[in-house]
Amino acid sequence: MSFLLALLEYKAAIIFYLLVFSIVYLNRKKFEVHGNFIFLYRTQFGIELMEKIGSKARKTVKFFGYIGSVIGFIGMAAVFALILLMAYKLLTGDSKAAASPVLPGLPIAGTGLVFPLVTGWIVLFIIILIHEFSHGVAASAHKIKVKNSGIAFFGPILGAFVEPDEKELSKRKDMVQHSVFAAGAFSNFLTTAVVMLLAVAVLAPLNNILTEPTGVVIFSQPGHPAEAAGIKNNSVVTEINGKDVKTMEDFRDVMLGVKAGEKVNVAAGGNNYAVTSEGSPDEPSQGYLGVWIIKEERKLKHDNFLQQMLLKMLIWLQQMFGWLSFLSLNIGLINLLPVFITDGARMLKIFLERVIKDKKKSISVWAALNWISLLSLLTLVFLPFFRFLSASLISLIA
Repeated sequence: MSFLLALLEYKAAIIFYLLVFSIVYLNRKKFEVHGNFIFLYRTQFGIELMEKIGSKARKTVKFFGYIGSVIGFIGMAAVFALILLMAYKLLTGDSKAAASPVLPGLPIAGTGLVFPLVTGWIVLFIIILIHEFSHGVAASAHKIKVKNSGIAFFGPILGAFVEPDEKELSKRKDMVQHSVFAAGAFSNFLTTAVVMLLAVAVLAPLNNILTEPTGVVIFSQPGHPAEAAGIKNNSVVTEINGKDVKTMEDFRDVMLGVKAGEKVNVAAGGNNYAVTSEGSPDEPSQGYLGVWIIKEERKLKHDNFLQQMLLKMLIWLQQMFGWLSFLSLNIGLINLLPVFITDGARMLKIFLERVIKDKKKSISVWAALNWISLLSLLTLVFLPFFRFLSASLISLIA
């Protein structure tokens, strides 16, 4: 897709963000402004509830806070290594390695997925609320005053914050500080676990009661056989090589009998496609179409108005829960990546100051690790975009 076509396709989301930015900017006197781009609005909203939960469930909150600290450091090491590896692959020619900001209404680079505008903002609001509220509860459990809460706008992007008393927090033991900083990311991980459990234990059984499977919805991965054959995203696959495909298990079972390089007849979206399979990433001799199986297409067992409404509500909840679990995990991990202002950066600073007694040296090591993280992340986000933009400009000139 060319740059101009992309602008046209996502014009509604672009207009929405321009309006948000304009409204915030015109009311900038009500905000605390940093760098003409970050707008903070301080409140006392929710602080009383944070303190109430922190005091009544003090032992439980502390216990989970200490567990969250350990998990936080593990997550920090994992996401740091992953970002470095992906940046290295991208710089050495692997075009599949990339990262993308996940903004409601806009596509996620390299996936073909579009984050829904309305559902996306609901999901982000829930994640941000849980993340920041958890910081406040953790601080209150350790009897650290929460001075402010509030909303933030990074340009047109919504955020939130909670401000514990920094002087008081800095005087506490390292583990206490770690537990307060790690609380947000740990709560995101717990959100992912709870949402996935609800999806499996509640939504999936309800769906099975109301509906029966009729096929599988797929997304064609860029540069792979299904896309080359012309199979569009969100197509419903109903047959492969003449065999019915109604469930995800049916799809996998049929593909087990396909070898790499074999021609496969795929019935999808009411059309038939001849696809030459490639080797699977896990087993080179095994046939692979290059698709993501998104979900099962299902139809109502009893088609009436009430069940139609119930199904629409259920589908929306499943979509929201899917995005909520996916983004909670990823936002939690990114927040642990040491990039100067993140919770992970603050945890790392405390840790290095304890390990490296020379303060100047510890700060130098901390800054170096933060710069490595930041540059790697910027490489993953912007290098693919600049390559795409240059290719679009070349095609326009040509």
